[in-house]
Amino acid sequence: MTRDRVTITRAEALRRQREEEQARREIRAPRRVSTPRPVAAPVSSAHARSANKTPLKLVPASTGHIRSSSGSIRRQYNSAFSHAYSNSRPGSNAGIILPEIHLPRITYGPRWISFLMLTACIGLLYTLLNVDPFIVRGVTILGNQRVVSAEIEMVLGVMNQPAILLNPEQAEYNVLASFPEISAVSVQINPPAAVTISVQERVPVIAWTQDGQTVWIDSTGYAFPPRGQNPALFSVNATGAPPLPAAFDPQQTIGARAFLPAELAQAIATLTPALPEGASLLYDPRYGLGWYDERGWQVYFGYSDGNMPLKLGVYQSMVEYLIRNEIQPALISVAYPTAPYYRLKE
Repeated sequence: MTRDRVTITRAEALRRQREEEQARREIRAPRRVSTPRPVAAPVSSAHARSANKTPLKLVPASTGHIRSSSGSIRRQYNSAFSHAYSNSRPGSNAGIILPEIHLPRITYGPRWISFLMLTACIGLLYTLLNVDPFIVRGVTILGNQRVVSAEIEMVLGVMNQPAILLNPEQAEYNVLASFPEISAVSVQINPPAAVTISVQERVPVIAWTQDGQTVWIDSTGYAFPPRGQNPALFSVNATGAPPLPAAFDPQQTIGARAFLPAELAQAIATLTPALPEGASLLYDPRYGLGWYDERGWQVYFGYSDGNMPLKLGVYQSMVEYLIRNEIQPALISVAYPTAPYYRLKE
């Protein structure tokens, strides 16, 4: 009797062949697991630099085989890197290289120069505006005689102000606007905060009284309010306003104004010494300057100083003539010395 043959497919034959090869490999390969060598601790950065920056050493890797969960054999590679030299202390983090700390590098360029210049300018400006040596604490005033210095300081507007902010033109304007008796003013500011004021006052020569008000007038005919007492002035009692001088400016807003023509002011100064004792100088818009004679008449010499000695001589001659002829005039006029006249009482 003959044994039956077992017939297998080609796929089954290949599968059995692979299983047999796998079994043979497992038998030949030893089952071991290697442990990695201990890794030496790295040296510090300072030691590394002193050692001319020795490169890292590569420790040969240990190999071994492990079995996976599926039953297959895999080869394992264990590698470790360590520094050639290590000075790690026990208990320290061996094998960890800490990064080096580098401070930022500061470079000086054009922006730094601009920043320093800006800082210096701000500091200088703050010093000029706030530090005491650069603040005006006092003013030196020269040339004033009748105007009190304290009054000038009050209108200047410079006290306790930074010297660099002062405006000399504005200070001069304030003085001229407040004191018509001052004809000129100069303001000088010297570092750090020295302020010097030089003023020129008008010298009054005439006290002009009209409609109950008195003004002082200098030799050029400019009028300004009286200040104090001055008995040496030539007094004039006017019954009307004098003619406008050529220097009169209707647009003028500050300072003394031209009040009398210069020739009329000079005539007053010339005629006053010739006044009889106890008489006062008069001004009449129709006849000019004159006075009231105690013998009972008024005499006028016109509006100007021209030919004043001649006018006075003609007047004396007329007085002698009138007294000799027992004529009592009410008014004598020698404004025109070549054509004098007198008027009798009505």
